[in-house]
Amino acid sequence: METSQNPSPTNDPNQDLQRTLSFAGADGNQKHEIESDEDTWEPFDDQTEHRLINAEDAADLFHWANEFQISVADLKAAIVLNGNAVRDIKKYLSI
Repeated sequence: METSQNPSPTNDPNQDLQRTLSFAGADGNQKHEIESDEDTWEPFDDQTEHRLINAEDAADLFHWANEFQISVADLKAAIVLNGNAVRDIKKYLSI
């Protein structure tokens, strides 16, 4: 008893290859658009962004300077320019 390896009615390997390439979009046309899942995303709320950096506390300055991977002097300058909100400092540093 001989079984067929190819389930298609024709034994043309080029047709199978073309079907595979067409499905993958290799012919330049996107055949199957990926559905967006933007409506299912949950907003990420980083609670640390609502904090304020205490510019008078050396330990707080040191902590946030390490967190942002900058020097304490650079952090102090960023606070002078943008205020002491963590969110504003992150935005200024493009983090």
